[in-house]
Amino acid sequence: MRFLYTSRASRYLIGAFPKLSQWVIAPHKKAMVVNVGSDGEIIRGFDDPTGKVMGFVTSALEFEGHLYLGTLYNDFIGKLPLPT
Repeated sequence: MRFLYTSRASRYLIGAFPKLSQWVIAPHKKAMVVNVGSDGEIIRGFDDPTGKVMGFVTSALEFEGHLYLGTLYNDFIGKLPLPT
């Protein structure tokens, strides 16, 4: 996986042909989202080690008490209620 992040060519290919990511990402289905404070400390985190709910999260946005999750791998947006 480290190769994907350090290689310009691999990032271009995955961006241009998202279906290629199935062969690379499929064995590594899992997701983790963390909220990090300005001091670098983790405030809270969510983890899906099996990827059953949503794997390979590429973006997260907190809005009106929910966490919206985006991915390049799936064709939907995840929505999780945040604990108060």
